[in-house]
Amino acid sequence: MGLLARLFGSERRSVIPLAGASVGDVEGMRALFGDHLHDAAGQAVAERCRSLISQTTASVPLVVYRRSAGGRTEDRDHPLWRVLNDEASDGVPAFCFREAMARDVARFGNAVAEVVRTGRGDVEGLIHWPWTMVLPEVLPSGRWRYRVTDHLGRQRVLLSGEVVHIRYATRDGFWGVDPLTWARTSTTLVSAQSTLAEAQVRRGFVPDVAFETDRAFDDATGDTAFARLKAQLTERLRRMGSDPTALLLEAGLKAKPLAAPSREQQFHEARVLGLEDIARAYGVPLSVVGLGKNASYGSLTEESRSLARYCLGPWSRLIETQMQIALLTREERTRLSLEHDLSGLMRGDTAEEFKAVQAAVGGPFLSLNEGRDWFGYNPHEGGNGLLRPSNITPPTTGLI
Repeated sequence: MGLLARLFGSERRSVIPLAGASVGDVEGMRALFGDHLHDAAGQAVAERCRSLISQTTASVPLVVYRRSAGGRTEDRDHPLWRVLNDEASDGVPAFCFREAMARDVARFGNAVAEVVRTGRGDVEGLIHWPWTMVLPEVLPSGRWRYRVTDHLGRQRVLLSGEVVHIRYATRDGFWGVDPLTWARTSTTLVSAQSTLAEAQVRRGFVPDVAFETDRAFDDATGDTAFARLKAQLTERLRRMGSDPTALLLEAGLKAKPLAAPSREQQFHEARVLGLEDIARAYGVPLSVVGLGKNASYGSLTEESRSLARYCLGPWSRLIETQMQIALLTREERTRLSLEHDLSGLMRGDTAEEFKAVQAAVGGPFLSLNEGRDWFGYNPHEGGNGLLRPSNITPPTTGLI
């Protein structure tokens, strides 16, 4: 609804009955599309992938560009620039807001923020609502609304035009599906491996043991004595995880540890492969999350570039395009655009940067002040002109 609808009272969100929304269908979608808590999502590798994606995309500038016939320029005077790069809402840094939104997308496949506008329609604030506190509802008309609940239990209803809804890859065009749900087979395996590892730790890694004896039990007391001995040994071995004291065997018993089967001996390798699958689901290079083996300086450099090009690049594009549609009108999008500045992530070491900028400044490709700005230095007086190498002469007229 627009401003006129609110002024003349034609908008009545409070009288829309909840029964008119398919809440049951939405809950079913939550279970189907993986909006439940994954066991694999609690893994340190999964958390590191989410932190890497959310914190890195939030740390780079989200630039507002204005296009014109002469190219495009950064528009720092636009109200969106302050909201996206300085203060998202009262007292909330833009970094914290953008990090929370990206984390929700990586964790749940969806992220929602309330758009606060001025009387003129300009965006003056963005308020993040955690996805666990949001219930999307589909109305009989086919439109969607969002029922949000604050920390005090108070509910509000937001229309689709009042929110920014960022989705990961979807099956229906609306409901985002998180990366771990798309890789459900691998995450199920990782969850089972985690449960098995926890069980082994709880039992203190006590191996399976068989007891042998040459003594024979008579029929009258054999069954009773054997059952009592078995119960005592079982209880004693169970306590070895917390009370590892020596076990005194009687009646000629001999302990014989059973060798672990080959599949248990390869459990560590199998678990590492499962954790690597989690990193692959998020598109994060293995060495970045500490899973790479025999990594050299050259391979680490290439994987850092791959992180920016094949992981952070698509994630940034996913966020900026959906924000652009929600925050800018169709007419504004012909003149304005939002784009993450990932150029800082593509830089090499300091020596390589100095060498590249020096060649560009003397190219002539960059001015002296543009080269100084690349490293964050103040401009130099008279440094806005291009340097022309001595072996390059200015063109003369009349040349064909």
